[in-house]
Amino acid sequence: MANLPTNKETILGSVTFSLSGIRALMSDLDAIVKEQAEIEIAQAVKTDDQTDEQFAERMNAARRDAFKILATINYADGSSLHTSEPNDVKLDDGGPLIKSFFVSNFTPYKSFTGAEPEHMFQLLLDFSQPPLLDASTLVSSPTLNTSNLTVRGRRTGWRTAIDDAVEKRIKKRRAIRQAFHSGFVYDFGLLLFGLPLAFYACWYLSQTVQGVFGGTNVVVISAAYVYIGFVSVWIYRILFSYTKWAFPLVELTDQATGPARHRAIWWTLMVLIFGRVLWATLGPYLPITHWLP
Repeated sequence: MANLPTNKETILGSVTFSLSGIRALMSDLDAIVKEQAEIEIAQAVKTDDQTDEQFAERMNAARRDAFKILATINYADGSSLHTSEPNDVKLDDGGPLIKSFFVSNFTPYKSFTGAEPEHMFQLLLDFSQPPLLDASTLVSSPTLNTSNLTVRGRRTGWRTAIDDAVEKRIKKRRAIRQAFHSGFVYDFGLLLFGLPLAFYACWYLSQTVQGVFGGTNVVVISAAYVYIGFVSVWIYRILFSYTKWAFPLVELTDQATGPARHRAIWWTLMVLIFGRVLWATLGPYLPITHWLP
């Protein structure tokens, strides 16, 4: 019994690619498509109205025009490039950044035959970054990223070869970053970091609150602490969004993007904030404080 065609979609998760890796991947995928071409051409049957020469010419045209890959490179300035040549995947000095990369064997085959290929793949790499503050998306929602690999085919060797080719060219998988972009991470972080930060801010500013509002009603003093708590939670919200922006799910390592440049700033902020909190809470109990002026 023949194998039934299967369709498999894989979400890539948090991965990084390089331009050289993408170019090598295009060459690998094209070689797999060419191998599939020879298998299908060997099974092709000449029609009654075709001569041997016509049939051979048709098969050679299929090798050239149907069994190949086609990539689409979308740039940040709105322009696009359609190509089958790996060397066309590049970044020009001062040119726009690559926003997404899509490659498949679907369009060439369908343009040539008018039918969908039985053995097909589609790979989409989404290099876009989430907005710093997005009011249209729930903060607890997972980060939207459309990077995925779809493979369809009857032959097991085809499906395995495509999967292996993509996996081989992934420069790095980032499990921690993948987990951070998952759903409800904001809520867990709020319990572990956001609310403790708010309590710390209330404690740290307590003398200031008492000095400014000490002679007023207890309601005013309570409102001041509530306001400090809300502001602290908003600071946590901004830092959370800034972290997701600075560490996107899918990256092209060759691009000098804004998030890549801001990571040094992010690390500086984290050291300053947590260093200040730890010193204020644990400093009095450390022996080193007795030696400080």
